[in-house]
Amino acid sequence: MRALVYTAPGQVQMQEQPRPSAVAGDEEIAIQVAGVCGSDISGFLGHSALRKPPLVLGHELVGRRRDGRRVVANPLVSCGRCTACISGAQNLCDSWKLLGLGTTPGTFAEYVTLPSGQVYEVPDSLTSEEAILAEPLANIVHMLRIVAPPAFFRFAIVGAGTMGALALLAALRIGARDVLAVDVNDERLAIMRQLGASAVVNVSGAEQAEQANSAAGSGYDVVLDASGSAAARQMAFDLCRPGGQVVLLGMGTQRSEVNFVTSIRKEHRVVMSFAYTPVDFRRSLDLLIAGEINLTPWTLRMPLERGQEAMERMSQHPGAALKMMLQVAN
Repeated sequence: MRALVYTAPGQVQMQEQPRPSAVAGDEEIAIQVAGVCGSDISGFLGHSALRKPPLVLGHELVGRRRDGRRVVANPLVSCGRCTACISGAQNLCDSWKLLGLGTTPGTFAEYVTLPSGQVYEVPDSLTSEEAILAEPLANIVHMLRIVAPPAFFRFAIVGAGTMGALALLAALRIGARDVLAVDVNDERLAIMRQLGASAVVNVSGAEQAEQANSAAGSGYDVVLDASGSAAARQMAFDLCRPGGQVVLLGMGTQRSEVNFVTSIRKEHRVVMSFAYTPVDFRRSLDLLIAGEINLTPWTLRMPLERGQEAMERMSQHPGAALKMMLQVAN
């Protein structure tokens, strides 16, 4: 089968790879489009310790079953036997695996195999641009579920990429008000404005960062770090009100130093949010089918064969689009 293989930092190449074999309980999915996640870009740049060449990257997909039915898939496979899995926290499984991570080939290819229970049918009314958001949106559904924000909460988002945009749209639908978005990219901040952010601030300099603190006033009820950078993590704490919640979602690779002395005095509650459960994935898909979440105007599609160009575009010009899809088949 055709596959786009990560061969070295900053390099992907089209190669012929063996077609995966489905074991008992698995099914084969013919991939139509694969989504490019920020973690794929991190791997492409050589910044991910869990993504070493040679590897087929990617974990987001829209495809078809062998009988032609159109599907999306939950790429996070858990064991089903450990304490976490039995309690319904499959995202905390002792031995979870993710497509496109470690030694597991990903979705930048013609075929993948997954357990049948990980595969969800989607209606033809849902476009690929909408359906490809099922996996990233599941992260946001999970985050909001465990945070359980108060009614009419003030919300700040640090990082205006795909996750930040999805968090904004989802939060507005459950009653968020006075939403602030901060980033260092003006193009992405302009998109956040269009999506409904009350205020946006470019925090590329010390003076601009002070503007964000000024906009915070007494602080936000919930502050989401959707970036993962060291500076973003500290800013998330700076923007949070006394007694508020700081949510760490961004999976950056940098070590961070946070002024916890101030946070202790403010009784900040820190929530770590990782991935999602099958319940979150199902709710994410339901939101998309209902037309509640849509980033289509800011989604690009390029053929798999132009994968090098697509990865460079998203890594070098991140404001050009919120989402990149690789077209694998029609």
